[in-house]
Amino acid sequence: MVVAEDFQNSIHLILKELIEEKSRRDNVKFTGCQLAQAVGIPRSIITKLTHHDVTKRVTNPKLDTIMKIVEFFKADGFDITVEDLLGSATRTISVKNQQLISQSRTVTIPVYSLKKKEKMGIIDVKISGRHKDTIALYADRDIKPFFKAGSIFIVDPNAVLENDNLIVIKLEHSDVIQIKKYCVFKNKILLKSLDDREKDIILMPTTQFEILGVVVQINANT
Repeated sequence: MVVAEDFQNSIHLILKELIEEKSRRDNVKFTGCQLAQAVGIPRSIITKLTHHDVTKRVTNPKLDTIMKIVEFFKADGFDITVEDLLGSATRTISVKNQQLISQSRTVTIPVYSLKKKEKMGIIDVKISGRHKDTIALYADRDIKPFFKAGSIFIVDPNAVLENDNLIVIKLEHSDVIQIKKYCVFKNKILLKSLDDREKDIILMPTTQFEILGVVVQINANT
């Protein structure tokens, strides 16, 4: 699959190619409208993502939108990842703002294993901002279907928690660290899993867990 060097063009080209490949494979025309219906987003979003006019094209879609599109095509048999759709081997993603951000400076922060939060050492990373307690978590294994082993999650334990944030949690009586999507719906809190091997968690009054911080940036490995 061709990956454009310019992010503003990469999603436009790759998404159009995916839609066209699905049409060819199934021998039935598949449209952006059908894709929008399948993933549950407005048709206008797909139209703006694939618009031929760059001035009318969306170039900073929400991460959640990208994930839904990737989930659909993976379930349909396509070998595609979030990083493929973004069109970069290593990109920095602002999860809070859900758009690409420019890397501003290199800082040295401690890095821990995501598996058990064992300290691995220190790492130099480029980030747009830094709190004094910011840490890096190294993914020891793939977080399927979105991130490959080697991806690094920058975590701020002092960031304000907001709906749809990615957060790092540790359940009681477990050394395993997990990354979940924090969702508030109808006065209920759901911790949605990014890893298809882990279950979603509905928070109950009896649920014992610790929020270790908010994921503020991802350096994805491909």
